[in-house]
Amino acid sequence: MPVVLIDGVEYVPKVEVPELTNERLYQCLASLTEIQYFNGQIHKHRCWAWEALNSLAPDLANLSSEEAYDLFHPDPHDSRMVRNDCILLKPG
Repeated sequence: MPVVLIDGVEYVPKVEVPELTNERLYQCLASLTEIQYFNGQIHKHRCWAWEALNSLAPDLANLSSEEAYDLFHPDPHDSRMVRNDCILLKPG
């Protein structure tokens, strides 16, 4: 993952996961069922997955796909990574 320095200070992405509401959960489930139902339209799956992610955690959806993936799948061989140098904030 590339390192971003601003005035000599390493940038650490901040991701806030807002509290789950019924509406956001419904939007997520609707997007996930589209992926499952329209299984022959693989080219649309990335868009539907983004919509599901955006309904649950907009900050996370707006990270690059590499940053978002690395947040949940840190590289065990990178000694400077702590949850990919990203701060994950839980609601409350």
